[in-house]
Amino acid sequence: MNGLLIALIVIVCYFAVLIIGNKLKVWERLSFSVKGPLLFWQTRKGKDLIERIGSRERFWTAYGKIATGICFGTMLVLLLLLGWNAIVALSIPKSMALDPELLLGIPGINPIIPIGYGILGLAVSIMVHEFAHGILARAGRINIESLGLVFFIFPIAAFVEPNEEEVKNANWRKRSRLFAAGPATNMILAFICLILFIGVFAPAAEPTYDGAVAVGIAGDSPADRYELKVWSQILSIDGSAIESASDLEEYYFENPGELVMLEIYYRGSLSQIEIPGGVSVTPVEGGPAHDAGLGDGMIIVSLDDTQIHNVSGLREAIRNAPVDAPVNITVLDFQYDPEIDSERYMMDESISTITLISKWDYYEQNYQESNEVEFKNISYMGVTISTLGIVPENAEFILDITAGAFSEIGDLDNLVAKSLRFIALPFWGYSPVNSPMSDLYEPTGAMAAIPDGFYWVLTNSLYWIFWINLMLGLFNALPAVPLDGGYIFKDYTRSLLAWLSGRRSRSREGKSGLSEEQIDRIINRIVLFISLVMLFLIVWPILIPRL
Repeated sequence: MNGLLIALIVIVCYFAVLIIGNKLKVWERLSFSVKGPLLFWQTRKGKDLIERIGSRERFWTAYGKIATGICFGTMLVLLLLLGWNAIVALSIPKSMALDPELLLGIPGINPIIPIGYGILGLAVSIMVHEFAHGILARAGRINIESLGLVFFIFPIAAFVEPNEEEVKNANWRKRSRLFAAGPATNMILAFICLILFIGVFAPAAEPTYDGAVAVGIAGDSPADRYELKVWSQILSIDGSAIESASDLEEYYFENPGELVMLEIYYRGSLSQIEIPGGVSVTPVEGGPAHDAGLGDGMIIVSLDDTQIHNVSGLREAIRNAPVDAPVNITVLDFQYDPEIDSERYMMDESISTITLISKWDYYEQNYQESNEVEFKNISYMGVTISTLGIVPENAEFILDITAGAFSEIGDLDNLVAKSLRFIALPFWGYSPVNSPMSDLYEPTGAMAAIPDGFYWVLTNSLYWIFWINLMLGLFNALPAVPLDGGYIFKDYTRSLLAWLSGRRSRSREGKSGLSEEQIDRIINRIVLFISLVMLFLIVWPILIPRL
């Protein structure tokens, strides 16, 4: 059953429950109200809680000042990032254009946000955001009219509605603190979850076994044809222990193409599989290997009369092979063998020579910005090389990009790079950490008492609460109305303009400054212009690569 059909069934069931509940007055008895397709839940209990928490006025006034500083700092950083992103977008090819749904932080629509963790993170971030507004409203002695949650299948919003007239008439600093509380609290909660994730939960995981983890399988390679799964862990080959990715890449295949026995760990179970051994290649289109007729997944037996036993052996043979002259090559291809009435790896007699080219010349033509002087003395075959077609990583690699995400920070550039990589984990498919990826690890230490499955639910939940709170906080800090950052920007700009106008009138005798109406008119135009600029900077990276 595809995702669209499941979504349709869920929506139909939601409307059925909504209508039946409304007819039977169930929602009314439970303090819910129905407005179109939305279900609103209002309560006094939350209001009383906000009243109690917000009564510590001095503390929350200080907090509001800190929140305002956080928002202004965030505005500056976001403006720099958006400007830089707009420039980078000019060089992005159409094939790498950002998909519009990636801008929407809605689980089920944004493909990188898992529905379960996405709903949890969204619900937490929205409630924290709105309650922060409510607490600062109470601390500023602004009455709260109502509060609650908005549902469309799951909670999609929370609301705390201060008295609009009181907000409008409040001191502009008090009003700015109220607006700043929401996005700043989201970012503070994101930071707390980050510390718990990288400092407590993620470091508790340890690999169940040492070995090389298959994080990718090359198409039509031996691993692919013999159905080795991604996230399988290679523990040994023909009884020889494989304890790391380099062990796998350097394994010595005595006779390429002969079957070898792999011991693997996958989804919590040990098993063995026979597979043709050797170094597999994937040709680059337009490269020498592709032009010579090599296909995906072929095993290289020899090059320039040098037998190939492992990855480093093939790389060395390529480097030392002559340029622009035919050299001998022997390859195995997966093809039908009539003697056994089945397919297997056999010598491809149609390919006997290959002409390599200068790596310098190839890069100069295709990747000039990545060319290097040392490439002048290196031959180029135009292949991606791997043992058995496996893209390997060490067993600890997930821990390196989660618990160790911010280790060994040397300077500001390194911190920014590591931060962006950590935030981008969902784009790489490394968050949430689910089975079979999570099966490679088990909790240790204080977390060992927690069942493995529940441990990963907690760990993933922390990451996604961090991620969605950060995104919501950053977005709402943008200086664009109707976002919180827009109202903060508007209040501070209005105050600055009023101060400049008053100073001008005092310095020029007999001439008054701008009227309130004139100031409002100027501020509204400035805010509208800034809001349009923000919209342009957000939409630009989506549109420009497609033009």
